[in-house]
Amino acid sequence: MVDIREHYRPTTDDYPQGVYRVVGTGNPVALLRVADADGRRSHTGHLERVPAEILEEHFEQASDPDAGIDPIAGLTNALQGLYWQIRRFF
Repeated sequence: MVDIREHYRPTTDDYPQGVYRVVGTGNPVALLRVADADGRRSHTGHLERVPAEILEEHFEQASDPDAGIDPIAGLTNALQGLYWQIRRFF
């Protein structure tokens, strides 16, 4: 049984490589691709529907690509971007 927000990675070439988040349970299971094959976060909107009985044959559990996000680094990056937006006019 899978739970919403679990993450999976394909183990075969039957599905595009990447990290998928479970967004719908039941049969079929709905998987949304949230990262590329290298684990970099991406917003593709790519959805795969996988029959529940073959999910374990074609996918393995993966870590959440958002787990390593540092909110301080994100804020610093946003402030630097704001600085350069203002700086270009002076």
